[in-house]
Amino acid sequence: MRKIVALVLVGLGVFLVVAGIVARAWAPGQIERTPLDTDNTTYLSGTAQVPNADLQLEKTPVLAWSTNKADADASDEDVVAFATSLCLVRDADGIDGCVDGDDPRLISAETDVFAADRHTGLTVDDPQYLPADAPHEEGLQNKWPFGAERKTYPVWDGVVGAAVDATYEGTEKIDGLETYVYRAVANADGVDVVADLPGSYASSTEYYIEPRTGAIINQVIHQQRVADGVGTVLDLDLAFTAGQVQTNVDDARDNLSLLTLIESTVPVVGLAVGIPLVLVGLGLLLLGRRRIEQLDPERAQELSGV
Repeated sequence: MRKIVALVLVGLGVFLVVAGIVARAWAPGQIERTPLDTDNTTYLSGTAQVPNADLQLEKTPVLAWSTNKADADASDEDVVAFATSLCLVRDADGIDGCVDGDDPRLISAETDVFAADRHTGLTVDDPQYLPADAPHEEGLQNKWPFGAERKTYPVWDGVVGAAVDATYEGTEKIDGLETYVYRAVANADGVDVVADLPGSYASSTEYYIEPRTGAIINQVIHQQRVADGVGTVLDLDLAFTAGQVQTNVDDARDNLSLLTLIESTVPVVGLAVGIPLVLVGLGLLLLGRRRIEQLDPERAQELSGV
């Protein structure tokens, strides 16, 4: 009976030690990657000044929907391909989704495709993952890297057509969750501020990032577009809705719990519990052998193969 218990302890101990080593050495590289089944919609709200029928600026409440859908077939172990969209509308008549171009409530609608490194979040400009007519893009787009640092990151700005610097500004807690705050400022002249209509563009965006997962918890945008010969065509203040922020906080906490379990708890428990179990099991086996030697030397020789 003692031998059975000893073997069970050794087996369980070895299993825990191996699990701890695997969780520490292998798991982080496997779980710290953007999932290939990503398919989400982010909800934003705010206010905008846009021209009315008389071309006079008129302030109106607005809603926006930003979608991110991964294309698993075009992705692989290291890179994920995305199809994205952003729709901005006047918040009127109970609108609850994007509308077509004939609807006067539509302010803008954009679509894009890009590929990103599944760990760093940085855009990958490689035709292997994109349609032949996909434009060149760079920088971060829909998330920060796992293990975000307190430093400046490049962030893609589609109006400028280049990445702009998002500088680290400090930390802020959102519902108790610590986030890193980054601020990206863009200014450009001679860019298309409306379809095929050039002008000047100014934007300031604050990103609230959960640093361990790189998730964007909140995003606050101020943007102004002035068309040449026309004047201001958009003066926008937009941010994630309160409900969206809470959803992001809850999701981040769940993901942090999973990362902590796999990367910290399992290695610690595996090594702290597994090694003693192996030693106790081996000790019991050794004691059992010594007892046999004392009681029956000939039997001990048979067991040792001598």
